[in-house]
Amino acid sequence: MRRVLVLVILLIAKVQSNAQTAIETLVGNRQVHYINYWQKDLDSAAKWNFFNLNRFTANYGDKSLNTVSIEGQLTYQFKPWLGVSVGGGYYGELFIPTIGLSLSYMNKKQDFFAQIYPTVGLAEGYIVPSTLGLIGYNPKINDKWGFSSQLLFSLDPIELAQIIRIGADYKSKIQFGMGFDITKAFETKKNYFNIGPFVRFNIL
Repeated sequence: MRRVLVLVILLIAKVQSNAQTAIETLVGNRQVHYINYWQKDLDSAAKWNFFNLNRFTANYGDKSLNTVSIEGQLTYQFKPWLGVSVGGGYYGELFIPTIGLSLSYMNKKQDFFAQIYPTVGLAEGYIVPSTLGLIGYNPKINDKWGFSSQLLFSLDPIELAQIIRIGADYKSKIQFGMGFDITKAFETKKNYFNIGPFVRFNIL
């Protein structure tokens, strides 16, 4: 499994060149949360594209709570807002292949966007529905500064994870402010909160 993970990381690094990339770190009250996501068109008509999301957490008090997830979706767009996707996610020791839809939207000002992947996956012999989404609203104040807000979420039968970021934007290259990681476990009905400052760098 380690060899497969290394090969996946090397493939991602190769494809990631010349992609729209965001690198973010949040230092929270319970853990450090590192996020890297990027999207790249694979052809000149922007029909084929690839979306990748990588998340790593390091808990201050309990290493067993550390998490790793690597998710990727290869999509073919029938229309700018509708496509099909195939991919999967690696979560520590478990890989879940998925297939589903790609739903996307961006307004004319290009300050509001949404990218959502409703899928079904195969996890240990069970078919499991899930949804991965990225929504952002980044209105400009002037040529240099703007407001930044973003919601990254994932939903499956086990839990709902919401990663909320609110702050300032500088030249569409750097965002910083406060972040909130909220995870709700459906079986135990417990909520996990991680709150702290974040900084994000966009590489276009």
